[in-house]
Amino acid sequence: MQDRKIVAVCNLKPVTMRGIKSAAMVLAASPRLADGEEDKHAGPVELVNPPKDAKAGERVYFEGWQGEPEGVLNPKKKVWETIQPGFTTMENLGVAFDVNFVPQLQGEAMAGQRGLGKLVTSSGGACTVKSLKGAIVR
Repeated sequence: MQDRKIVAVCNLKPVTMRGIKSAAMVLAASPRLADGEEDKHAGPVELVNPPKDAKAGERVYFEGWQGEPEGVLNPKKKVWETIQPGFTTMENLGVAFDVNFVPQLQGEAMAGQRGLGKLVTSSGGACTVKSLKGAIVR
């Protein structure tokens, strides 16, 4: 990951990993598991890439769900665990949020929210992966 741009979720509850405190997570895609399939973490894994012209620290959001982030996610509300299953990759290798993978948000799609929103930077560029289509992003 040295000398490259990444996309990170930065308002998570701080945890200590390998002796280092972290409040962020790098987004990466891996093949989506079939229902009931055990995750053996066998890969492949691809980092989510911001657009080449993205500035360091530029905010990213899913189209249709732009807003102000919370200071720190409340771990009791399980926000990340609820929405993360909707993070996916598309046929064109773009990263998106698909509300159809999040039963708790099904009503929002019917209330005017689009069912699929691309992950874009505040300057308008789309985030992508190298080759994994229909993958889960976490």
